[in-house]
Amino acid sequence: MRGPGPASPRAAVFLAMLAAAAMLNLVSCAAPKRVGGAAAPGGPAPAPGAGGPVLLRVLVAEDRPGLLVSCTGAWSLQGSSRESVALALAPGDTLLAQDIAGDVLYTCGRQRGRSPHLVLRPQDPDDWLLLDDRAWRGELSLMAKPADGVSGTGGRGLMAINMVELECYLAGVVPLEIGARRSATELAAVAAQAIVARTYAVARRQAGRDRGFDLYADDRDQVYGGVASEDSLCTAAIAATAGLVLAGAQGLAPTYYHSTCGGHTAAVAAVWPTVDDPLLRGVADRRPDGLPWCAESRYAQWREQWTWSELQSILARTLPAYLDYVRQPGRAAWANDAFRPAVGGATGRDPGALIGLSVAARTREGRVAVLEIETAAGHYRVRGDQTRRVLRPDPSSSRLLRSAWFELEVAAGRQVSAAGRGWGHGLGLCQVGALARARAGQSAAAILTHYYPGTRLVPLAGAPLP
Repeated sequence: MRGPGPASPRAAVFLAMLAAAAMLNLVSCAAPKRVGGAAAPGGPAPAPGAGGPVLLRVLVAEDRPGLLVSCTGAWSLQGSSRESVALALAPGDTLLAQDIAGDVLYTCGRQRGRSPHLVLRPQDPDDWLLLDDRAWRGELSLMAKPADGVSGTGGRGLMAINMVELECYLAGVVPLEIGARRSATELAAVAAQAIVARTYAVARRQAGRDRGFDLYADDRDQVYGGVASEDSLCTAAIAATAGLVLAGAQGLAPTYYHSTCGGHTAAVAAVWPTVDDPLLRGVADRRPDGLPWCAESRYAQWREQWTWSELQSILARTLPAYLDYVRQPGRAAWANDAFRPAVGGATGRDPGALIGLSVAARTREGRVAVLEIETAAGHYRVRGDQTRRVLRPDPSSSRLLRSAWFELEVAAGRQVSAAGRGWGHGLGLCQVGALARARAGQSAAAILTHYYPGTRLVPLAGAPLP
């Protein structure tokens, strides 16, 4: 691997432009003027016209019996038909929406109505809708979750979907993903983050998932916080890279990313039940002195410890969930040896007493590829990144183990310790490594070429899409 060198003249100009725009606060994310023809909630995402905005549907609330919405300016409510305004609202008006037998019942002062879905829109696109004490650009669509639970969590309740322009969406994502208040020396990394977040969002939008929205607003996709999350330096980096995405020979690149790789990124087939992808093959990520580029991360080294009874309680919940995961369609290669019963009739749904655990196989860089767990019910083989879900740090928490790169220390019947490195699945961009590379003078393009070998930067309008 070639070590970092001085920034190219073009990169230096790019960084200077970013810094100037941020410091002068000349770049802002204004909501786009509305263009007619947008599809109703639950239909396909509207396609961008020539030179028109790319609109995203982001799920910002779900499984809610009621939602309270207001606006910073004049706004309107529309029902199932988007051709006419059902209710004109003033600044400060508050609308309560409730789920009633699959419809949305709304109340605003003395006004009441009912519709399969509502569309709430500021009269001036520079105003914001307010939901859950957060401000959102663009529109909000409210609807009841479909009865089949296609939004992913089961149960009924209301969903709120933010229809927002791509670049404004990124303004609420990039600061939460790579961190706000970055210095000018780190802007190449912020620009790289903006490009991979844009590529990811467009790819998810084009996936055509028929569930009424394109993206979750949390770590199931990308963390999106709306207006309150925006940061001037990040917004400047987004504006300077506007419309740029990362592509491979077959179309948009799979731009997964994570916090801290520990010195080597992962290959996708070792992490998830999928085929190898040369764009996510895993690369060494060490400085010329041999230390990881992400060595400054607080998660460069970490340690978790469980008592035997604590881990047994965690496994009682996570091992059955793992079996559910590997038995879903397309995961047969991982499912064929997921559980071997100790006695006839055991299904693995009740693991019983913990007997022992050990690492059976590792990836070439050292992450755990197969974790074997012996219980009274039988023998489990847990693969790839699922080890992080099975070995959760706390039985009452949804937090995962920091990474799958760890060493186990097992004192049978007493306690188990995991000494590890890194945070996240290890795929693609290492955020802390990218920040260090930027401070060393590497450009956004050089950072992206390293973490996604075989890709190139292209304008979104000219990307070779699948």
